[in-house]
Amino acid sequence: MELLERKKCLAELADWLRRAIEGAGCIALLGAEAGIGKTALLQEFAKAQLGVRVLWGGCDALFAPRPLGPLYDIARQTQGELLAAINSNANREVIFAAALDELERTQTLIVFEDMHWADEATLDLLKYLGRRIQRTRAMLAVSYRDDEVGARHPLRFVIGDLPRAATHRMSLSPLSEAAVAQLARQAGQSSADLHRITGGNPFFVTEALAAVADTVPASVRDAVLARAMRLTPDARQIAELACVVRGQSHCARQN
Repeated sequence: MELLERKKCLAELADWLRRAIEGAGCIALLGAEAGIGKTALLQEFAKAQLGVRVLWGGCDALFAPRPLGPLYDIARQTQGELLAAINSNANREVIFAAALDELERTQTLIVFEDMHWADEATLDLLKYLGRRIQRTRAMLAVSYRDDEVGARHPLRFVIGDLPRAATHRMSLSPLSEAAVAQLARQAGQSSADLHRITGGNPFFVTEALAAVADTVPASVRDAVLARAMRLTPDARQIAELACVVRGQSHCARQN
């Protein structure tokens, strides 16, 4: 599907990266709900950065998260001293210093994806690099689900400690009704009620358009169930109750 209504975001990212490679390294915080297109935006942006090294690491929702997961991903891309430091089971100070050395080596776009799932070591790494990013020619793009990062989430504390002068923030909005209608036309389908049903969430829109029947796509059902299982018991009970509440129009008719 075409990436719609993201030109302004791409332009802002490009401006931040330009200033970073000119000697003012920075962090770009990309917080938005699941399915809104954070990964698609960063991938589209990364493809356009000819001449800039792109390093990509991500956190996973594992039952036993591995420490420094994104850094392992990045070390396999860079090889060299960073990979050697990790493979040698060096202490955290040595590994963090090797990561900073790698960022100081050349102009770089580095991505830490899904940081709402980050372990404590990765959060410490973000804080360490964030406080030193201005001495590099790199932009560290950090994506996370802001609706899963509450006031007491550890990532929120780290974000609050990042240097203001080197930190930029971006939030993605849902697609407009016009954009949803355009995607529907491209898929040869009707857009009736599609925006209202999906809320303009690109993931829900594309999955609904790809569905072969007038039912909830399995991918959407699985994604919703996975998120529900990570809620607290009280929050999950509220969500379950909300699922059986009748719509407003029906209630109005009853009254």
